[in-house]
Amino acid sequence: MSSLRNFSFWRLVAVGGAITIFMAACSSATAPTKPSRASTVTFAEAAATPPTYISPLMSAAHESNANLYQFSNFLYLPLYWFGDKGEPVFNKTLSVANPPVFSENNSLATITLKHWDWSNGQPITARDVILWLNLLSAVTDPSAPAVGSSSNPGPGWFASVPGGFPENVVSYAQTGTYTLTIKFNSSYNPTWVLYNELSQIYPLPQAAWDKLSASGPVGTYDAAAEARVAAPASAGLPANSYLPADPGTAAGGALGVAAFINDQASNLSTYATNPLWKVVDGPFKLAQFTTEGFAKFVPNKAYSGTPKPSISAFEELPFTTDTAEFNALRSGSLSIGYIPVQDLAQKASLEKSQGYSYNPWYLFGFTYMGLNFTSPTVGPVFRQLYFRQALQSLVNQAQWIKDFNQGIGTVNNGPVPTYPPNNPDESSLEANGQVYPYDPTKAVALLKDNGWTVNAGGTSFCANPGTGSGQCGAGVQKNQQASFSMILASGNQVATNEMEAYQSTLKSVAGIGLTIKTEPFATVIGTMDNGCTYTTPCNSWEIANWIGGWSYSPDYFPTGGEIFQSGAGSNVGDYSNPTNDANIAATHTAPTAAAEHTALATYQDFLARQLPGIFLPNSPYQLTMYKSNLKGFVPQDVYNIIYPQDYSFSG
Repeated sequence: MSSLRNFSFWRLVAVGGAITIFMAACSSATAPTKPSRASTVTFAEAAATPPTYISPLMSAAHESNANLYQFSNFLYLPLYWFGDKGEPVFNKTLSVANPPVFSENNSLATITLKHWDWSNGQPITARDVILWLNLLSAVTDPSAPAVGSSSNPGPGWFASVPGGFPENVVSYAQTGTYTLTIKFNSSYNPTWVLYNELSQIYPLPQAAWDKLSASGPVGTYDAAAEARVAAPASAGLPANSYLPADPGTAAGGALGVAAFINDQASNLSTYATNPLWKVVDGPFKLAQFTTEGFAKFVPNKAYSGTPKPSISAFEELPFTTDTAEFNALRSGSLSIGYIPVQDLAQKASLEKSQGYSYNPWYLFGFTYMGLNFTSPTVGPVFRQLYFRQALQSLVNQAQWIKDFNQGIGTVNNGPVPTYPPNNPDESSLEANGQVYPYDPTKAVALLKDNGWTVNAGGTSFCANPGTGSGQCGAGVQKNQQASFSMILASGNQVATNEMEAYQSTLKSVAGIGLTIKTEPFATVIGTMDNGCTYTTPCNSWEIANWIGGWSYSPDYFPTGGEIFQSGAGSNVGDYSNPTNDANIAATHTAPTAAAEHTALATYQDFLARQLPGIFLPNSPYQLTMYKSNLKGFVPQDVYNIIYPQDYSFSG
C-alpha cells in the first residue's frame, strides 16, 4: 500500500502524499563497515521506512515499495518487468520471459523463459514459475487452513483480488523446460492480463526453496496444489473461480512451504546469513543487513540480464527523521538522498558545495488516506457518502501545496495518476478539476442536511438517526459524536503539517474531532492491513495515513482491482460497492482499445465521486539530490524502482 504500488503503497509506497512523503529520513544511519566510496553507491532510505521483508511473496501486512521495489527486487526478479527510462511501459529487456503469446480467443497464455540462470548456476525453468503459482494459489485460497496470527501474520499476497489472479485460472502446466501455459476462465484483454495478472509472477528457486523447514530436505511439497477445481460456493468467490484441489496445511504441501518461507523472511537478523536468500536471480546479492535497516548489496556475477553491475557495492542507509537524512546530505556522504521540502532553500548551496544535482521523483500513482469502513463504531459513519463528501470538502489541497510543499505538487482528483502529464488514462472529469474542491460551507450543509447538529469549534453529533431523508444514515447512532482517530506514519514534517492543518479545519469549521497518533510506517501498514473485514471487523484504527497512497504496481494498468475491488488484498478499510466492482470487471474484458478507454473512464469517474478514501495532494515521492558524477540514475522510475546495476561514477 504503495507503500505510496506500493504505496504499492507509494504503493503503500510509504506511499507518499506530501512531497517529503518518502523523502523523510532519519536518525543516524547504521553502517557496519566503512565502504570504499570510489566504487560504492549509498542510498538514503525514506525516514522511518527501512526494509522489513525480503521474500517477493509478500502479504499486505508487509507490502511497501521499500520492501518490494527498493530491496527484494535486487535479489528476485518478476517474470515480467515494467518501467523503462522513466516511462510506465512494459520492459522486454529486463523480463525473465519473452512476451506471452495469447491464443484460444485470448483465454490461453503461453510463456517461454529466456534461459537465464540462478546465482548458483542452475537454470531458471518453468518449474520455478510453477512453484510460485502453487504457493500463490495456496496463500490466496480462502478455504485453506489458517496460518499465523494477528501478531504474527502468516503468508499471503497483497495483490490478491477475489476472483482475480490466480482464481481466474482454470489450469496451468509446465510444457517444457522453459515453457508453460496458463488457461484462464474467460477471454480477457491481453494488455490487462500482461500488465495486471502475469505481472504478479515471480520465479522462485524450486531446487532451494521447496522445503518445510530449514533443516529438512528439498522436495516437491508444493506439487499437490497444481491441480485445480471449481471453487465451492462456501468460498465466497465470484462464479467460475478456481482453487487448488489441495492447498496444503501450515506444516505440509504448498501452504507449508509458503509458511516456511514466511517464517524465514520474518527473521530479519538472519537475512545476510540464511542460505535461503543466497540463491538469487537479480543483479545483486545481499552481503550485510541490520535490523535497523542498513543493507549492503554486492554484484551477482551470475546475473543473466544486462547491464551487469559495474559498482562494487550498493548500500541503503536508514534514518529515523528527514532532519537526520538532511544532515547526512549536507555532509556529502550520500550518493543519492533527498532534500526535505522545508529545507529546499538550501538546494543551491548543496549543488555548489557537495556536487549534487536535483531531480524531483514523480510516481505513477495517487495519494489518499484510508477509512475503516468495517469499524463497528465509526464504520457506519464512513459508509455515508455525504459524510465522506464533507470530509473531502475540508481538504484544502491547493493551500496545503502552497503552504507546506513550496508550491510543488498537483491537486488530486481521483484514482488514476495525473503523472506523466497528459496521461491518456486520465478521464476528462479528473483532468479538468476537483469533484469536491475545498468548500467549508458545503461541508457544513452536508452534515446539517443529513441529521447532524454542527457545533463549529465544539463537537458535532447525530441528532436525527435513521435511514430516511434528512437523517444520519444506516447504523449511525443517536447522539453519536463526530470524533475520530488517525494513525499517521512518522518522520515526515510535511505530512505532519498537513494533518495538523486538517485537524484544525475539521474542528473549527465542522465540529469534527480528530486525534492524531504517529507510528512508524511499518506499524501503520501492519495495523491497517491486519485482517479488518466486514465479517471480522476491528476497532484498531479509524483513519490511516501512511503518507502516501498507491503507485500502480504490480497492477500497472490503473484499473484499481487490487485496491478498491471488494475484498481485495490491498483494499485499505475494505471499501465495497457493487457498481464499482462491475466497473472494474469491465476494464478486464474490453475487446478494443477504445472500449478499454471508455471502461477506465467509467471506473475512475465513479470513484472520484464516491470517495473510497480521502484524496490528498499529489506530490513528488521525494526531491532527490544525487551526486552529479553518478551516471545511470536519471530518469527516475515512475514505479519507485531503483536500478543500481545501471550506476557508475565518472571522473
